[in-house]
Amino acid sequence: MSQKIYLNGRFVDREDARVSVFDHGFLYGDGVFEGIRAYGGRVFRPRERRARLEGPARSIRLALPLAQEELGDVRMET
Repeated sequence: MSQKIYLNGRFVDREDARVSVFDHGFLYGDGVFEGIRAYGGRVFRPRERRARLEGPARSIRLALPLAQEELGDVRMET
């Protein structure tokens, strides 16, 4: 089974995941991340995780590409 990567709004095979060398995050290294834990197939404290992601994103003026509900859907699909 091939590993899947969530990239630009869709899941792609690991081998097909590409980022442009002109991508701002690639060129300048800015970005944010939040580790997500799941227990028994359920994400642990999803709203708190989103809030912890939004604060740093706001501080570097990075617009998150997904709304809260969309992020939840992608998280569950992953």
